[in-house]
Amino acid sequence: MKHVLSKLSNLFTQLTLSWIDQSRDLLDSAFQEEFMQIFPNLKLVFQDVRERNPSEFKRTIQHVFRALKVYFLLKEKAIFHDTLSRESHGKLREKIKKIEEHNEALLLLILVYHDIGRVYVRKNHPQKSHELLLKHDLLSPYSLNRMEKLLIAKVIQYHLLFATIYTGESTFYGIYSLLNDPEFQVFRADKKRVSIFVDVLEIFTFIDILGYSYATVHDHYLEYYEQINHILKQLLSSLENDEKILEKALQLSEKWLEWRLAGGLRIFQFIKTKPYLTEEFFFTKLKNALLSLKDEEFKKLDWMALKKEYLIHACKVQLQYGLGILMLLAFGSFFRKPMAKNQEISPRYLYFWLLLSREIKKRASKREKLPWNVYFDGLPHWTEWKKSMVDKLTDGNLKSIIENAREEMNYSKNEINLFLDFKKIMD
Repeated sequence: MKHVLSKLSNLFTQLTLSWIDQSRDLLDSAFQEEFMQIFPNLKLVFQDVRERNPSEFKRTIQHVFRALKVYFLLKEKAIFHDTLSRESHGKLREKIKKIEEHNEALLLLILVYHDIGRVYVRKNHPQKSHELLLKHDLLSPYSLNRMEKLLIAKVIQYHLLFATIYTGESTFYGIYSLLNDPEFQVFRADKKRVSIFVDVLEIFTFIDILGYSYATVHDHYLEYYEQINHILKQLLSSLENDEKILEKALQLSEKWLEWRLAGGLRIFQFIKTKPYLTEEFFFTKLKNALLSLKDEEFKKLDWMALKKEYLIHACKVQLQYGLGILMLLAFGSFFRKPMAKNQEISPRYLYFWLLLSREIKKRASKREKLPWNVYFDGLPHWTEWKKSMVDKLTDGNLKSIIENAREEMNYSKNEINLFLDFKKIMD
């Protein structure tokens, strides 16, 4: 394995972030060919996918290259991300060092293989990446013990959990999947193993985000990530029965409810970046939307009553790639900049969450403990969104889409998938 690490380090010493971001011939470069020689089993996984889905193949390779370069820059003590302080760069480097005390190959192998499933399926690519990892026994060439292989596989399978709790797309109730994963029980039997799993997931998430050229990460990410890290360890290493653990996860999700609803306002990215961008600023914007609600069932209730009666059910909702459509509902467009001080959000944004919560409440019945994975079907990529799309997101259309959503029980995971079909109104 040391030979592989040495070759990989030498390869990425020759590359710069700007070349990775701007190269038009990355897939035909000598660097890409050398990378595939270092990890020959990737060719087996990808096979004909380059011809079948060339744009996604390039995106995957480019993202993996950038994430690996970020990893090596952090190890080299380089200061490369201008919205992160020198101190934050140092903290990230220490997190990497802590993981590598266990095995220096762990993070590298996760970074190499974490997105291999995305070239086949986007909506649930972590699960697909995990399946391909096991199907092709991709970790067999490396000197890893059983626990190390399992750690890599589980981090890849759940690699979006940490990030989506932070962005508000998911909640702490998302640990339901881990609690019901028979393989993960090996970690839960030992607090140290739980701790390593969460720590690897945390530093991986930082590197994964910085693996996109458009990503902007600020110092406050470290503060909030450490809170999530602490809570996940507390929940996953608890000696209580699963029912009690899920109750606590639900309670914590309730405490973070305003935060997760403000995710569509990009609170996670811009909080504290300007003096007025406080938590209360974002939360007040949400509550102000109540004043313009038209639905008689909702408008008669105040914020606390809405939370207790309806929005509590949103804590069980795990959105799948939902940030884009949430921003479209809130602002009428998708953008990566902070809210202006006097900017308001559309009441339609809160209406969406209330409708979805009400529908979950109605459908849950005797399955009230199960999580709901919500998918958005029929939406074009955010780069193709037009103003005409916003005009179609009327109260009536949203109500119809949510009330007529297709429900599918995932019996292997004991979770419910809910598909919101936007295709009819977008055609």
